[in-house]
Amino acid sequence: PLHTPEQAVPNQGDNTALKDLERGVLSILEGIQEYFGNGEEAEQLACRLAVYGMSHALLPAKKQTQRNGVLLQSFFQNYPFCTAEEVLRAAHTGRPAFEAQFLLTEEQLGSFWASLLPKLPRYEACKPWPNWLFQTVDGLSQIACFFSGEGSPAQLDALQNALNSHWRAYPILQPDRAALEAAVRRWDFSENEWICRDLLIAAFPDTVGRWTVEELLKMDTMELLLETGEQDPNTAIQMMKLLLDTAEEHLQETEAAEQLLGNDLYDFCQNESIQPKLLAQLKQDDRLARQLFQSAYADSPQEELIAACDRLGEQTLKAHLQALLDQNPFC
Repeated sequence: PLHTPEQAVPNQGDNTALKDLERGVLSILEGIQEYFGNGEEAEQLACRLAVYGMSHALLPAKKQTQRNGVLLQSFFQNYPFCTAEEVLRAAHTGRPAFEAQFLLTEEQLGSFWASLLPKLPRYEACKPWPNWLFQTVDGLSQIACFFSGEGSPAQLDALQNALNSHWRAYPILQPDRAALEAAVRRWDFSENEWICRDLLIAAFPDTVGRWTVEELLKMDTMELLLETGEQDPNTAIQMMKLLLDTAEEHLQETEAAEQLLGNDLYDFCQNESIQPKLLAQLKQDDRLARQLFQSAYADSPQEELIAACDRLGEQTLKAHLQALLDQNPFC
């Protein structure tokens, strides 16, 4: 088991140079135990992560110095959950111990970190990490600094940025369509302000596949609908219908109607390259017509669609849409 520094009895006197390494390992242990509990499995997990950190820090040949070897020997005499030889043997192979489990780069993620992503709260750039996660990663950075000699802030930033890149992309790469639909149906943005956009991404994976994850993360719902509509108006109309059908119960509420029609669909309904397909859909889809023209938001989008009827010679449709608008108590 991994003993805490207070429990250990040093075999080589007071090695003050090892205090930073001890603090890093202890930080990992405390972070892991805060999340996983105080059982033996959590201790073993923390030990493996610490060994990964040590062997990863010693991968460069220039770090495999006699001094670092002596420090490892001293550390494991005090905390015999591994041996210096095992750590150095892994470093000599060019691959850290437990790499498949704990690898953490912007390109790749070990199974330990990947298993955490669905359990973490949704990533928010300005929101602090959970304490246990920060403590664990901070401990890993302290171990890296001990052997590399680099500053702790740089090491910690690199590890945090690597995990953040996977964390923020997770909802895009592994969307939960049922949960997103349920949230839109409740009109509940408490856990995700981008539920409308993310629902479209989940429901139309082939369509959004032409964008990278980074590009999708920079888009809002309006941009996704408009850019899809300019390339594939029929699919974009199906996207629009999914949002309106799912949120239909809230279209008589000012806030929801303004968000959907006065923001997300505002430019979409007024785009002249999309309007011919949209009017064709409205001719055969009275549910959609009522959603657009009898909601709690009536302004430029409806006016522009009626004007498009004049431009495209759809007088019968114009009369129907105008009648729906005239009956709208919010108009």
